[in-house]
Amino acid sequence: MLKPRQGPHPLWKTPEGYALEHCTKCKAGWTRTGSQGGALTICLLDREPVLSGMTNCDRYEPREEQI
Repeated sequence: MLKPRQGPHPLWKTPEGYALEHCTKCKAGWTRTGSQGGALTICLLDREPVLSGMTNCDRYEPREEQI
């Protein structure tokens, strides 16, 4: 039997602040955008959406610039 999650999961929102500037450009992340402009950035290290109030990450590694 599956247990329900404990409380709301405040992760599903368009990245802003640190997540917008770092997670969307990190080698360990990818972003999905919806047809109405909503975006969800996933951290592949955590295998979950990035935290809405994220301020730092000790695993941040920028993607190589595409030529």
